[in-house]
Amino acid sequence: MIAVAASAENDAGLSTDWGAAGLVLLLAGTFLVGSALLARHPRDLVAERFGVRSARLVAIKEHIFQRLQVMIGVLYLLAGFALELVGRLRPAAEPASFPGLWVAAVALSTVLLLAAGWWWTASAFRRYVRERLSASPGDLESDPALAREVGELFGVDAAPGDSVASYAERVRRATGLPPAPRTGPRETSARRVEPEEDG
Repeated sequence: MIAVAASAENDAGLSTDWGAAGLVLLLAGTFLVGSALLARHPRDLVAERFGVRSARLVAIKEHIFQRLQVMIGVLYLLAGFALELVGRLRPAAEPASFPGLWVAAVALSTVLLLAAGWWWTASAFRRYVRERLSASPGDLESDPALAREVGELFGVDAAPGDSVASYAERVRRATGLPPAPRTGPRETSARRVEPEEDG
């Protein structure tokens, strides 16, 4: 990113203002770190701590992505401070102008990094959930709420009239899990999985 922006400025006959470039990175890093830290409302954290509300799988996936976002933001901050030092040691030969190329380069890099990070988070989180369910093969059949959350994570919608057993079986097929062990009639076979209402 830094090399691309500097090369573009050199091709345009402009001298690189490293101090301005550092400020752009500092602003971007501060925004990423701040938005990740302030994503969850304090009431949700308190309710989760006292057991009033358990964390949903989607919320856990978002938390993993926010940690990645913090890492990217910290890297931006470190790079920004480094460029600020370079700017102090190598001041621009010409009067500073608005660092438009740096803003564009940082914005594009941020979008690409966040998109790649979201894809990695979703892929890794599905793998972690699949590993956990493989270790506890009976969880889906004994916990309809968990089955619904895993189904949402893997794109399995609850159809009207689905029983817990039939819905859990479809979730297992979608996640690549082995069929549930047959231990005779289960009470959950007759229970229904209702589609979750929004709001």
